[in-house]
Amino acid sequence: MIAMPPIRHIALLVPAGGGYSRGICRGVATYALERDDLLIFPYERAEFMRLPSWLKKGNIDGVIGFITTPDLGRQITALGVPLVDVQGEGNCPGSPVLDTDPNVVAHMAVDFFLQAGFIHLAFCGYPGLFFSDRRSDAFSAILQRRGRSPHVYQPSTKVSASIKAQFKERRGLEYEPELAAWLAQLPKPVAILACNDSRGQQIITACRDQGIAMPAEVCVIGVDNDDILCRLCRPTLTSIAPDTEGIGQRAADMLMRLLDGEVIEPKLYYHPPLRVVERQSTDITTAEHPVVVAASRVIRDRACQGISVEQVCELSGCSRSTLDSLFKKHLGRPVAGEVLRVRLNRGQRLLENTSLSVEEVGRACGFTSATYFCRFFKRETGVTPALYRSRVFKR
Repeated sequence: MIAMPPIRHIALLVPAGGGYSRGICRGVATYALERDDLLIFPYERAEFMRLPSWLKKGNIDGVIGFITTPDLGRQITALGVPLVDVQGEGNCPGSPVLDTDPNVVAHMAVDFFLQAGFIHLAFCGYPGLFFSDRRSDAFSAILQRRGRSPHVYQPSTKVSASIKAQFKERRGLEYEPELAAWLAQLPKPVAILACNDSRGQQIITACRDQGIAMPAEVCVIGVDNDDILCRLCRPTLTSIAPDTEGIGQRAADMLMRLLDGEVIEPKLYYHPPLRVVERQSTDITTAEHPVVVAASRVIRDRACQGISVEQVCELSGCSRSTLDSLFKKHLGRPVAGEVLRVRLNRGQRLLENTSLSVEEVGRACGFTSATYFCRFFKRETGVTPALYRSRVFKR
């Protein structure tokens, strides 16, 4: 008779709601579905300050969770079971910690902004909050290596100290007056990386209240790609999508290896994000040359209506060679490349966010046939539209 492996009882401690934590839960669930020796006990609370009473009775073999305070870390340590911390701060020093890689986040944002032609770049976060400081430092370091100095939001000590760390990112539409003043004095147009989507929402609200045009004067990218929050912003918020499901699966795998007796160094492990999900808050191409600005607007407005490069040149009053030269200088790609970029982005958004058929998506992007659209899409992304959509829905 074949002996069955012991059933491991795992406590999954995550905050209630929020796209980031939900993604981690999906990743843990996916990992558990592939095994017969795991039972997951989820426990959702808006904040974790103390462990639930049932967790203290010794019926749990391991914990995956958001360890928000050192005191909570000590409480879990006292249980004597392995822990993998997916909150990222490291409040339980003897356990491995997983967090989204701030360096890759910063690289994605910087590359996006520079390719769009922005001269002025800025970072806005919650100084003193661990993930915000990591992303701010990475953003500044990357730009400094490229000979640029970013504008970084630094509120007064009073403002920074008045916001408890665990509540800073949950203030919703509320923003401090110093944020509005900082946005007003920034050189325009400016591209801002917000430390997360909540901060991005606050920037959008402050710009609207102060009469600052978005995205013409201020473009913003958030982090976490909380789909509901990003879509409710006006303009909708572009965001960097973390691989939260990958973090969840990796955390579950780490915990199982710990339970099997493997030694895993108790340190911070970074996990790369997936991609930039473009929405209206970055729907502009900014360059100092007025012809490039005007032509970019024509492309943005008409690329998916089937406009040709020759028509763009005619409407811009330039020859193709002249306009190509200007685009290469200011945007790093020719006119045709910008037309294709806009059409591809439109196709990706429709595949991600609608139930339109591939043929309908192709038509909405200005293609006369599904075959032509599929060939173009695979050439640019390496996968067919159908496979791209299936991968997005699996994440």
